[in-house]
Amino acid sequence: MHRDHPALPATAPVDVPQNRLNAVDGLRVLAALAVLIFHIAGITGLHYGDGPLAWVMSRGEARVAIFFAVSGLLLYRPWARSLLGSGPPPGVRVYLLRRALRIFPLYWLVALIALVAFNLDRAKSPWDWIEVLLLLHVYDPTPWWPAIQLAPVGLQQIWTLAIDVSFYLVLPLLAAAIAFVAKAGGASVDTRAKRALLALGLLSLGSFGYLYLIRYPVYTMRMEWWLPRFFPWFAVGMAVCVLTVWSRANTEGGERIRRWCEEIAANAGTCFLFAALLFGLVATPLGGPKTPQSLVPDITADMFRLTAYTLMTLFVVMPVAVRPAVPTWVHRALGHPAMSRLANLSYGLFVWQIIVIWVYYDVTGRPHLDQQFVPVFTAVFAASTLLAWIGYLVIEKPARVLGQRLETRRTAPPPQS
Repeated sequence: MHRDHPALPATAPVDVPQNRLNAVDGLRVLAALAVLIFHIAGITGLHYGDGPLAWVMSRGEARVAIFFAVSGLLLYRPWARSLLGSGPPPGVRVYLLRRALRIFPLYWLVALIALVAFNLDRAKSPWDWIEVLLLLHVYDPTPWWPAIQLAPVGLQQIWTLAIDVSFYLVLPLLAAAIAFVAKAGGASVDTRAKRALLALGLLSLGSFGYLYLIRYPVYTMRMEWWLPRFFPWFAVGMAVCVLTVWSRANTEGGERIRRWCEEIAANAGTCFLFAALLFGLVATPLGGPKTPQSLVPDITADMFRLTAYTLMTLFVVMPVAVRPAVPTWVHRALGHPAMSRLANLSYGLFVWQIIVIWVYYDVTGRPHLDQQFVPVFTAVFAASTLLAWIGYLVIEKPARVLGQRLETRRTAPPPQS
C-alpha cells in the first residue's frame, strides 16, 4: 500500500470533485471540426482520389468513435460515482428530460427545415415526419427516402445522433445492470471497479457477434446503423470514466490507478502517437476499400476497423479525461476557456452543416467532386458556425438552463417545517 495512505479501508468511498472536464470540451471541438472536414472532403471528391490523403479522408468513422466515447465518458459519470461511492444513482426522469432538452429543440428546427426545403415531394404521410422528428427513421426497414441514403436529404449525418439517443435511453438500464453485478456480495470499491470494467469488456465483445448476425443468413444493411454495432466506442468512454473515478477512491487500488493515470497524462504525446499509428493502419486496405466495392461489406475489414478505432479512441480520450495534479500541455490547450466556449457551438455545427452544404451548392451552382476543398470548407464553416451561435443563444442555452433548474429542484433539500 502506498505510504501516504497506510490505514485506508478497502471499502473507502470515492471522493470526486464535481467540476466539469474542461479538456474534454476541447476534444469535442476538434471532433466536430473533423466531422465537417469529412463531409466537405466527400462532396468535393477528396475521398475518391489517389494517395494517402484520399485514404485518410475516407475514414470518417474515426470522428464518430471519438464522439461516442465522449458521450459514454460524460453521461456515465453520475452512475460511476454512485457505483464507487456511497450516494444514490441519478434520477432517471430528470436525466432523460435533460437529454431531451439538450438534443431535440434545435434538432426539431433543423429537421423541419430539411423536410420542408428538400423532402416535401417524398414525405407524404404524418408518420414520415414523426419518425424523423423522433429519430426513429434509422429503424425504418422500408424508408421513404432513397434506400442508398442513411436519412432524408439534409439530414444524412443524423444517423449518429439517433445512435447517441439510443445510448441515452439504454444507459440507465445498463448502469443498473453493471451496478448489480459489481456490488454483488458486498464487494469493495476496488472489486466493484474491476467488475465494471470486465462487464464493459464482455459487452463490447458482443458487437463482434452483432457484425456476424447482421450478415447471416442475409445482409441487413440498415442494422449497420444501430447501437450494438458501435457499442465498444461508448464502452471506451464508460471505462475511462470508471478509471478516473476509481483513481479518486481512498483505497489501495484507487491509489495505484491514480499513479497510473498520472503516468498516462504525463505521456499524452506517446498515447496520441499510438492513436495516429492505429488510424494509419485503418487508412490502408487493411481497413477495407475507400469506397464500397460490394453490397455486403467484408466482415474481416469491419472487425479490424472496430477494433482499431476502439483502441485509437482509448489512446485519445484517456490522456484528456484524467486530471493530473499538475495540468499538462494537453489540459492547458484543450481546457482553455476559449475551447469551452467553442464547445457550446459543437452540436449546432454538427446539425446545421449538411443543410448549409446543400444550400451552398444550390446557390453557387458549383459542381460536385471538383476537388476544391478550401473554398467550400471556408463558406460552409462560416455559415454553420454563425447558425450554431444563433441556435445556441436562442434555443440551446435556454433549454440547458431549464434542465439545470429541474435537476436543482429535484436535488434541493425539502423545506424545513
